[in-house]
Amino acid sequence: MDIRDFVRKQEAALKKYRRIYKLLDFFTITLILYTIMVLLSVDQIFPLINTFEVRAGTSYDAAGLSIAFESVVMLLVSAFFALIVTLLIHLRDDRTGAILLVEEKYPNLRERLRTAYDNLNVDNIIANDLVQIVSANVTKVNSSDFMRKRRVTFGIVILLVSFAALTVITVNDIHTDTTPDDWKDILDNLPGVSEEENPDDLFEIGDEGGEEGDGSDSENLIGEPAVVVVEGKEVDLSLPPGSGVGFSNSEDAEEREEEFQQSSAYEISVISSQAYYEELPDGYESIIKDYFEELAKK
Repeated sequence: MDIRDFVRKQEAALKKYRRIYKLLDFFTITLILYTIMVLLSVDQIFPLINTFEVRAGTSYDAAGLSIAFESVVMLLVSAFFALIVTLLIHLRDDRTGAILLVEEKYPNLRERLRTAYDNLNVDNIIANDLVQIVSANVTKVNSSDFMRKRRVTFGIVILLVSFAALTVITVNDIHTDTTPDDWKDILDNLPGVSEEENPDDLFEIGDEGGEEGDGSDSENLIGEPAVVVVEGKEVDLSLPPGSGVGFSNSEDAEEREEEFQQSSAYEISVISSQAYYEELPDGYESIIKDYFEELAKK
């Protein structure tokens, strides 16, 4: 058997086995995290998040099954954290090459396999004889011997146990009685998380200690602008000076009766306007005036 082909075959087998270890760890950790999230009723937190509050409570139909939106998100979150944990676990894995593992597993190839592989291009009696001996011995090497069977068996058992536990929890609807309000209290009490403003307080007018209907409420309307953040946008709630009258109740306004004094009757007569002036043609003034006087008498 060609030594180069043998080494390439063993390297490919080692990569496949290490990939299996990572996949087992990834799926196991994902399932465990998802089971914990179901137990703790983490799905109750999504209505509190602006990004998910619109889709909270919806479901998707897949292969005849109705999958809740919260379940999909929890599964994705579990997979994300499982990926990080898996990478950290395998960050310092033993990456020993195939040649060293073969020599460790088969003592009769110790030092010989490395020497023959390094001298494949050397053409002499000693090198050729060593290559022939090693080539005959590597045919007895089985790639499956390098798989960590206990590691794989343990991973499969943990995966099956996690799946069984999740099935029991889901079928029997076992979970904590955590409500969105409970999650809100927990999030507010987390260190480093500032307490969100109460939305009901955003539209309060006046001093904190003032009573409703107190005249002091209108004083703050022309003070410093009150800026709040609504869905990521700053909104100015202050009103310009003088606009506070818009809050007054029209029903409470005093009704005032306007008194009108009727003017006295006067005799209807022709009165010339002082503001009217027009130049009359020379020589026709008396004729025109007589004409309008006779017209007014009719």
